[in-house]
Amino acid sequence: MVVTLDEIVEAYLADKDFQADRLELARRRDESLPMLQETVQQFIRGRSNLETFRSLLDMELRTGEDWGATGMGFMVQLNNLNKYHNGPDSNVDLRFRIILQGLNAITVGQCIEVFYEFLLAEQDRLRRAGKSSGMIVAPSRSPFIISLLAFWLDPTPRSIIYYTSLRKGLHRLMATGAVSTPPDLALSTTNVEIRTTTHHEAVNEIVDYLIRHVPELQDGTNYWFESFCYWVGEHWQSSALPENTLVAEKDGTNLLTQTLTGTTVASEDEETLDPPPSTAEKTEAEARMSKLLIPHEPLLPTPEPLLIQLIQEVQRHILVDEQLVRRIYHALLAGHVILTGPPGTGKTELARLIPEILWQSKTDDGEQDDDPALSRETAYTTRMVTATDDWSPRTLISSIVPQTINGTVSYKVQYGHLTATILKNWSFDGNQPEEWSTLTLHRTRITTPAGTERGTLQTFKGQWLVIDEFNRAPIDLALGDALTALGGNDVLRVPIDNGSAELPIPQDFRIIGTLNSFDRHYLNQISEALKRRFSFVEILPPTRAQRSAEQGIVLYKALKKVSHLSQAISVDADALSWDGTVAIEADASGQYELLWEDENAPFPAAFRAAWHIFEIIRIYRPLGTAQAIGLIRHMLIAGILQDYKTYEAWCGALDAALCDTIVDQLQVLLPDEIETLFLYLTTPPESFADTYHQQLNELASAPQRLYGQLRAFSTIVDDNGILYLSDADIERIVALDQPTMTNATLQQLFHLDHEHPTLPQFIRRLRVFKAERGL
Repeated sequence: MVVTLDEIVEAYLADKDFQADRLELARRRDESLPMLQETVQQFIRGRSNLETFRSLLDMELRTGEDWGATGMGFMVQLNNLNKYHNGPDSNVDLRFRIILQGLNAITVGQCIEVFYEFLLAEQDRLRRAGKSSGMIVAPSRSPFIISLLAFWLDPTPRSIIYYTSLRKGLHRLMATGAVSTPPDLALSTTNVEIRTTTHHEAVNEIVDYLIRHVPELQDGTNYWFESFCYWVGEHWQSSALPENTLVAEKDGTNLLTQTLTGTTVASEDEETLDPPPSTAEKTEAEARMSKLLIPHEPLLPTPEPLLIQLIQEVQRHILVDEQLVRRIYHALLAGHVILTGPPGTGKTELARLIPEILWQSKTDDGEQDDDPALSRETAYTTRMVTATDDWSPRTLISSIVPQTINGTVSYKVQYGHLTATILKNWSFDGNQPEEWSTLTLHRTRITTPAGTERGTLQTFKGQWLVIDEFNRAPIDLALGDALTALGGNDVLRVPIDNGSAELPIPQDFRIIGTLNSFDRHYLNQISEALKRRFSFVEILPPTRAQRSAEQGIVLYKALKKVSHLSQAISVDADALSWDGTVAIEADASGQYELLWEDENAPFPAAFRAAWHIFEIIRIYRPLGTAQAIGLIRHMLIAGILQDYKTYEAWCGALDAALCDTIVDQLQVLLPDEIETLFLYLTTPPESFADTYHQQLNELASAPQRLYGQLRAFSTIVDDNGILYLSDADIERIVALDQPTMTNATLQQLFHLDHEHPTLPQFIRRLRVFKAERGL
């Protein structure tokens, strides 16, 4: 049986009596909100203790029981918290208040998780003290207690109160196949379990899906999601369906409701169990599952010319050369990859985007080659983790961790990042890890939120692991035996309860690492054995030949980040306008073009001045596009909020922004490089060439320092991509008794045909660096 979401929604909206009753309930609830909100805030601010808080709520709720809070789930639990948990030694009153500080519709998931962990510890403490279960607040009450308090404090149409009826109805929506089950959602046999931030975010994914696909569910109140789930749990009658159900979507495509990918847990709130599926239903589920199996095969290339179009899609998100994207693509076809380079060059973004975009494929819907309909079912999502210096094999492979169940401590295997990611690519037909093999493990696609389209569930061929800041961890130690697996072995040995098991590695699985080349000498080193297992691709900042494209994406992203500060800024998918100043539009290749209202107006002039200085700093410190975005964003915030009208005012904002975002990254420069920047900013453009030649003559007696100064120019290209100084030019200059460069070269390198703005704060900071270096 196939159940569609449209069928359920149609039946729900047709129940007019139910709709009228819920609207009346919403009206009564809204009337009581101000008093409840004030009572909760009084407790959080410390103006009432837990006993007074409970008593005030008891009186307010009993004047009309519209919140379902006077029974076991809420008021009884608050009473137990005050009566049996609280005391001079435990100080639960204060600890509960601290947990609630900052509680709102956004932080509710975090507070549920913290309160749940707190109640687990309290449960263990009170049981050891001889308290009975009836005296102890059950950890499973955490989502209802916290979400109800959060709703009273911050009611929004997206707020969720985790009533048992809501969780039951949500479970039924997934069990009948009306919505897909997010991979990280915890399920019992009849309920959805909410114990962590991840669980709450998974429910929010479903809320987002309903808002987009059935907006008619929103009835103008803050309770529409609760009402819908309650109605589904109580009124929608459907036969029991297999755990894996193909869902008929509006467009006729099939998605897998992956109940088995959720974490199955025993619920303390369970009342009844659903009947087990029949033999016929199991056979049907197995048949459907077989359709989702995919071959266990190597990573396949994307055919041309589709690859060209997909590379352009990558370039819509980040400014990067086509040949560089192809190098990364070719390296991934060969094996695992590390993206290395200066900070801010987009390494992490490329690691996330390339697997998801470059391995897309055309669907049958694509009628024209120049605008194909694309599917992610052949592409790869990523699991992003950030390395830290406390990593060990437990972090990446597995470990044995304690857990408390009903006061009894037991131990379980907790898989590390690498093992968990590999397992995401498999469907397991066994019961124990000892049974892992290519016979019991089958490759199936996975459904998870997309990276490029936040909040949307997409089906991917598999998942890869991205390790950000690769060398911040003792990575050789953390990988342990996985070094052998990465060297070409097709299995990863994983410690489990009874020893170890061999987990097959999919042939198309990849690890992508990112490495900040500026820090590589100060952090953990990578062994030669590990280097042999990765390809290293360097990601450098855009060159001056890409100035126009980089300026476009920098100003677009900077303005987009501050658009909430001014109504004059409007943002669309591929365009942005700032009334009276600039319009930014993306061309066919995804590059942003700046269309100034008046190029000589104060802000455009200050923007050009900022860019000139940024390019000169890049001679010695190759900063990425992200640093340029940060610099311009700081300028914009000051200028927009204070309504700057003059060039001088905008340059003052530039001066402060340089000090706040750039200058501390210049402390690592060589003394001669700091001296050159200082000379540039304190010398009139017409006199700079003479002053700089004096500096070169002083360096002539120290050839290594002279080489260092000139080598900084050897990677800088002009607007046409031609080097200002070749290696032969550098050798020729060093050989001179009085080293000199042509005035024309210096003029272009240092933008001497433009007056630089006065930057007193930035100059003062450079002067401090000079003093520290004894210059």
